[in-house]
Amino acid sequence: MISDLTVMASSSPLPIHEKLPTELLLDIFALITALPYKHDETLIFDGRYSPLYLGHICRAWRSIAWTTPSLWSAIGMKISDDSLSGHTGINAYQLGLLEQWLQRAQGSPLSIYLRVSAESAMPTPPTHVYELLIQKLVSRSKQWIYLDCRVPRASMRIPFAGIASQGGLPLLQTLIVENEVVPSQWLQSAPNLSRLIIRNRGWFMRIPPVDCVMPDESRLQHLSANWIQPNLFLDILRSSSPHIISCQVTFYDRHSSGVGSPAIYLPRLSRLVISQGGTSILNDILDLIHCPSLSDLTLSHLQSTESGTRLELPNILSQWSRNLISLTLSTTTLDEHEDLIPTLQIIPSLRHLTLAYVYYHDPALDSDGDVEWKHLSHLLATDTTFLPTLDTFRLVYGFKEDNPPAVAAYLPEIEIFRTLHNFPFRNPALPFKVTLYDNTQGHW
Repeated sequence: MISDLTVMASSSPLPIHEKLPTELLLDIFALITALPYKHDETLIFDGRYSPLYLGHICRAWRSIAWTTPSLWSAIGMKISDDSLSGHTGINAYQLGLLEQWLQRAQGSPLSIYLRVSAESAMPTPPTHVYELLIQKLVSRSKQWIYLDCRVPRASMRIPFAGIASQGGLPLLQTLIVENEVVPSQWLQSAPNLSRLIIRNRGWFMRIPPVDCVMPDESRLQHLSANWIQPNLFLDILRSSSPHIISCQVTFYDRHSSGVGSPAIYLPRLSRLVISQGGTSILNDILDLIHCPSLSDLTLSHLQSTESGTRLELPNILSQWSRNLISLTLSTTTLDEHEDLIPTLQIIPSLRHLTLAYVYYHDPALDSDGDVEWKHLSHLLATDTTFLPTLDTFRLVYGFKEDNPPAVAAYLPEIEIFRTLHNFPFRNPALPFKVTLYDNTQGHW
C-alpha cells in the first residue's frame, strides 16, 4: 500500500490527499476525529477533532465526511451556568448544529458526553433552547451505547427524565455519573449495561451518600465507585453476581453500620481494587465476598479502626489465594512478620508483587511512628517454598523520607533472593524482574 501511494504521488500533479482511496481516507478520518477520553477507552469527538473540520479541506473530503455516519456517532457538550440563563453559550445555531449532527449519524450507536459546570451554588433555570437540546438527544436514546453525564445538583434537575417514554436505553453499555445520584430510570431502562462508573464528589466539605438502585438480575460486568457505602456496594454485587468481572471501589461509611448477609459468590470476578477509605468494617466486607477466579488484587489505604481492629490479611486472602497472580499493597502500614510474610506464604501462585508506600511501625519514634523499609532483609531472606513462581517485584518508595536508600543497597539481596537453585519451580526461560521506583521529590 505504501509503495502504491509513492507511485501515485510521483506520477500525478494532484495533492496526495486527493489521490488516497476512499477506504483509506475513512480510516484516517476515524483516527483524526477520535479523541480518547481520559477516564475510559471509549472515543469521543470534541473541539478541533470534530468531523466538521474535515469539510474545510476540499469538496471530496467534505462529501465523504458528511455521508459517513460513524464519524458523527459521538457528541460532546460542555455547558456553563451562564448558558442556561441565556447570557452566553447555547443558542439556536448550536441547536441546529446538533440536529444536523444527529441526521448525519443516522442509525449509528451514539456516545454522549455532557458536562454542565456550576459557576455558583444557586440553581439556574434552564432555557427553552437548552430544553430543546435535551429533547433532541432523548429522541435518539435508543441509539445510545455510552453516556457520561455530570450535572451539578444545584444547577437543574437531572436531564433525560423522559428516557423511558422514548423506548429506554436498550443499547447502553457504559454509564458514567459524575455525582452521587444514579437515576433509577436510567438503570431500569438499560438491560445491557455492562460498565458503571460512579464518581461521587464532596459538596461543601461533605461527602454525600450514593443513591443507586440496580435492577434485579443486572448484567453489570465492570463497576467503579468513589466514596460508596459498603452495604450499597454489596447490594450492587449481589444484583450482578453472575456477571461481574472487575471492581474498583473506595468506601465511605460515616455511621460505621454493619454489613448484612448473605455471602456473595462472584464466579467471574478476576480483578478487585479496594481502598479502605472511610470505613471501619473492611474485614466484614471482604469476609462476605467469595471470588474463586480472582487473579489481580489491589488493597490500598489500609488502616486500623478506632477500636484497634486490624485488617486480617492472611485470613482474607486464604480464600482467594488459589488463582491469585498479581497483588498490590499500597499506602499502608504493615508489619513484615505479622502481616506481609504470612500473607505471601499462602499465595503460591503469585507472579507479580507491588509494594507502594508501605511502611512499618516503629514505636520508638516520637512522631507517627511509620517508617519506610530501609532494606528487604526479612522479605527477601526466605526459604525455597516462599513465592515459588514470582516473576516481578516492584517497590515504590521515597514518599515520606528525604533520603531513601540507594538502589545499589538492594542489589546484593536481590541476587541472593532469586536463583534457580532456591526457586526450582520458576520457569528458567523467564527473567526475574525487580523494579525500584524512587519517588523522592517527585522524581521516578
